[in-house]
Amino acid sequence: MSADTTATPFTLRTVLVLVVMGVIGFLAFLLLTAYGEDLQPEQRPGNHALATSAVGFAGVADLVRRVHGSVKMVRRDADLDTPDPLVITLEPATDPDTIEKLLKRRAALPTILVLPKWLTMPRRDKPAWVTSFGSISVAELSRQIAKVTKAKVSENGDGLRTIAGDELEAVVVDVGDEEEDFRRILTDARGNMLVARVKERPLLIVADPDLLDNQGLKTLAGAERAMQLLGALGEGEVAFDLTLHGFGQNPNLLKLAFEAPFLPLTLCLLIAALLAGWHAMLRFGPALPEARGVAFGKRAIAENGAALLRLAGRRHRTGDRYAALIRDAAAGATGAPASLPPEALDRYLDRLDKTGEPFTALAERAGHAQDTRALLDAARALYQWKRTVTREH
Repeated sequence: MSADTTATPFTLRTVLVLVVMGVIGFLAFLLLTAYGEDLQPEQRPGNHALATSAVGFAGVADLVRRVHGSVKMVRRDADLDTPDPLVITLEPATDPDTIEKLLKRRAALPTILVLPKWLTMPRRDKPAWVTSFGSISVAELSRQIAKVTKAKVSENGDGLRTIAGDELEAVVVDVGDEEEDFRRILTDARGNMLVARVKERPLLIVADPDLLDNQGLKTLAGAERAMQLLGALGEGEVAFDLTLHGFGQNPNLLKLAFEAPFLPLTLCLLIAALLAGWHAMLRFGPALPEARGVAFGKRAIAENGAALLRLAGRRHRTGDRYAALIRDAAAGATGAPASLPPEALDRYLDRLDKTGEPFTALAERAGHAQDTRALLDAARALYQWKRTVTREH
């Protein structure tokens, strides 16, 4: 007893489960690829307006919200052109070319550029907190903003970062009669600028981020100082840039496919693909066994003989043999005597159809066909004659 070579090691249920799991896994991969950036935790540490660590700026963002009623978080490149003052907080590894490109885009718009100071790493026990292992060198800061303005960043004896340059000027803000406070806010005790304005541009450069970060807001005086600094470019809503810190929500093709107005089209394509797969699985069924190169039986012999005649170019010379087959079939069907000689049998067959062409004329046409087309015409006529005399309908 031979084994069934078409048997499959998997049942239909197992195959369906594997297909469903594959489709779900593929869709999950597409969704995670499209929305991976949005799923990142907003409380991860860094120099951004969502960070609650000491070097973050979540405190000043919350302060602006409490004072002005709202604060804008810029997550998309399209929103970088906001007319509101935009606070851009740099990371130690921010590329100078990126800074130059961003500030050229906002050349005529109010911008506050906050330089980095501390080198930090996340704490293992509290991921939202950081541990400082030093500060970034002032030479690196000067290089980081070299494409924006020719300035020199320094550090005074109190550990405060100051900035100086021919293209910079002191910032003037309206603080009433408290001129001493004004100096303390924007300059150090020696008159060096903690915050400077780029000449002929609405751009402030904050050399020391502790004027705005969370650790600088631990006192009431620090909070007042931060609000006066943010108001140096005008009153109103303040925006904080998040695009430099990986919180961007820029549209992509995958995300558009899963959002309106393209979501119905995506669902239709998905349903069509599932239906096509289901139709293909039900249509073909089990795999067919491999066919033999040379088939068995009379049909294979006839097909091989026909192929030889076609290759030899002599198919039109087979008409007399086909006429002989029609003669024998018609004689047997009409009860012709078996003892009749060929000439008498032909006369007998000619008398069977008195309205049409006689059998002998049809047989002669088939036997003397000069090409395949003439042979086919004669063969059709012989076949139709046989059906007429034998009453085949």
